[in-house]
Amino acid sequence: MSVPSEFTKAYIESNSPLDEQLYTQFIKSREPYRSLYKRNFHQSAKDGFSLDPSIIGEAGPTPGIDLTDDDVYYNTTGAAAEYWREKDLPRPVKDIRTLRSDLEQWGYCLIEEGLSAAQYNSMKNRLVEQAAGERKAGVASWMGTEPIPGQATSNTQFVHALINKGEQFVQCVEHDAKGVQAGPLIEQLLNETMGPDFLMSSFIAIISNPNNMPQGLHQDQATAPFQDSVAPYTVNTMFIMEDMTAQNGGTLVVPGSHKLVSRAGSGGAIKEPLPPAINLAAPAGTVMMFEGRLLHGTGVNQSNGSRMICVMNSIKPFMRQQELHMLSAKRQILENGSPKFLYRIGARPTTLGGIEGTWRGEYLVNQRLMLEEGRYLSVGVLSPDMSVEELGQDFGYRHSDSGLSQAVHQPETEPAVQNRYADVVQTWRAPPKS
Repeated sequence: MSVPSEFTKAYIESNSPLDEQLYTQFIKSREPYRSLYKRNFHQSAKDGFSLDPSIIGEAGPTPGIDLTDDDVYYNTTGAAAEYWREKDLPRPVKDIRTLRSDLEQWGYCLIEEGLSAAQYNSMKNRLVEQAAGERKAGVASWMGTEPIPGQATSNTQFVHALINKGEQFVQCVEHDAKGVQAGPLIEQLLNETMGPDFLMSSFIAIISNPNNMPQGLHQDQATAPFQDSVAPYTVNTMFIMEDMTAQNGGTLVVPGSHKLVSRAGSGGAIKEPLPPAINLAAPAGTVMMFEGRLLHGTGVNQSNGSRMICVMNSIKPFMRQQELHMLSAKRQILENGSPKFLYRIGARPTTLGGIEGTWRGEYLVNQRLMLEEGRYLSVGVLSPDMSVEELGQDFGYRHSDSGLSQAVHQPETEPAVQNRYADVVQTWRAPPKS
């Protein structure tokens, strides 16, 4: 068969010069990150807001980083501290009006005693046990920061899918005061910043061990070159598990950067130097909320002990979740989940994230359980001329919320097939609405 010349690769390439392509230059602009990492531009960040270990090499007590240079972004106790000394930066408080103001002005807020003493101790003990168990089992995850030169992996440990690893983490997703006493306050701020239909994207613990490499500063919306100056579409809730200081590498943030960076506009370069980063300082048990446009990253832990935090990322419902909870969640977590919990992990999608069309608010739990048991059969090629046996296969869709609710309204169903599945009952029943 002859293909029209206009459809050939050679013709298309010859008629697609870069300056005529629609949005390619915008998409490839890499802004604002190109200007974030610009050298000798931002305050107290001579190499930009990212680390190039080759610049430091093997010199100094910690290979790859320089803890004596006052003009690199991850050292915050010199000129950077002086810059911020008189600024009224967020402090841990309980009052929602102050927290709301801090989040709007600075891009983050600190909830004093967001965890009660008992809740904090419970979470901390569970995390310490879990992280040690994963190391001993050989399934620990090392990521988030670059390896120290000469090492094969990062020395920052992540603990993933926390919903599987303790009831309190499920309560945190639901903002249940039994698990996190500031839960109702956190949920209110998330409703105001994201809308009440937000999803939980991921829930992880991050353990920074001594002399870890610093992380490049970044936005968790991670959608360069797209910037929105009106509002965020991700917000993080961070549970602080150790007293956080510059010494143990408290999370690096650039206060107010959520506005300064987004002001550049989508695909636009940052025109004015950004202020320096700070290391977050807050006592254990504090809950930090910070929005997705805020520049932040893991700081350098110069102490002799590990520093642990938990971070739950919430997103708009049109965004892709970082963790594919419908595969990673343990069976009993799904079977026992509340309507709120199941919605937030994506088990009850509304328009996006469904299975074979079940994306209109139906639960996906039965389909996931069938997949786990190896008995989920997807609907494939069918025709009306096929045999009853072919048409009557036990498709997984028949056991979905949509399939069951619509089965009695399918007038063209082959009678033998309709009779075969007349008594189908789901093995999992949706929880009652609370």
